[in-house]
Amino acid sequence: MKKIISTILIITGILLLLLPIINDWLIKSKISTTKEMVNEISPEEIQENTLDQNFEENVSEDETLFDYSSIEDVQITTTISEAGRFKKEEVNKNIIGQIIIKDLNINLPILKGVTNSNLMIGAGTMKPNLVMGEGNYSLAGHYMKNGLLFGNLLQIQTGTRVKITNKKVVYEYEIYDTQIVNDTAFYMLGQDRAINRGKSIISLMTCYYTSKNGKRFFALGELVEEYPYEPSILVN
Repeated sequence: MKKIISTILIITGILLLLLPIINDWLIKSKISTTKEMVNEISPEEIQENTLDQNFEENVSEDETLFDYSSIEDVQITTTISEAGRFKKEEVNKNIIGQIIIKDLNINLPILKGVTNSNLMIGAGTMKPNLVMGEGNYSLAGHYMKNGLLFGNLLQIQTGTRVKITNKKVVYEYEIYDTQIVNDTAFYMLGQDRAINRGKSIISLMTCYYTSKNGKRFFALGELVEEYPYEPSILVN
C-alpha cells in the first residue's frame, strides 16, 4: 500500500510540474495558428470584420465582447477549455488587425473584444467601434511571466515604437508614458485622452503581474506615422 501511495504521489508531482509546460504549449500553438490566419486574411475581410458589430442575434456587442467581469486568468483549465472551443472559421471573423512591438518580441493578432477566447490568442479591443489611427485605440492582453501574449509589456520604455495594421495601412505609435492604475480606472479608455494629447493615441493594457492585486499597467503612445501596408514592414 505504501508503495502504491508513493507512486501516486510521484505521478501527481510530475503532472503538477508538467501543467505549466502544457499550458504554455497550448497557448503558443493557438497563437501560431492565429498568426498564420492573419497572414492569409485579406484586407477586405478585415474591413468586413471591423464593420460587422454584431456576432450574436438579440445580444448587444457590449454584453458579448466587452464584459470585463467574465475574463478569467490564464490557467490550465481555462486554456484547455478555450482550446476546445477554438474554431478557425469563428476566429477568422473576429480578426481585425495585427500588433507588432519589435523591441518586446510582441507579434499578435488584434481581435474585436476582450473575451476569454480572444485574450488567449492575441490582443483584444477594449471598446466597441474603435478605429485604427483615430482617437484612443485601446487594446488589452494577458500578462504571462514567460513573455507570451502581453507578458513583456511591463518592460516597455518611453520611445518604443508600436505598429498596428489593418493590412491596408500601418499606424506607428511612439510610447510617451506608462501608468499603473486601479482596475476601475475606465477613464483610461476615454476618447478625451486623445483630444487632450492633441494626437491620436494607443493605450495598451495588461495586468500588473497579477489580476488579483487590483492594478493594471498601461503603456500610452501617440501616433507619429502612417503608411501603406507591406508585409516586409512588419517582419519581427
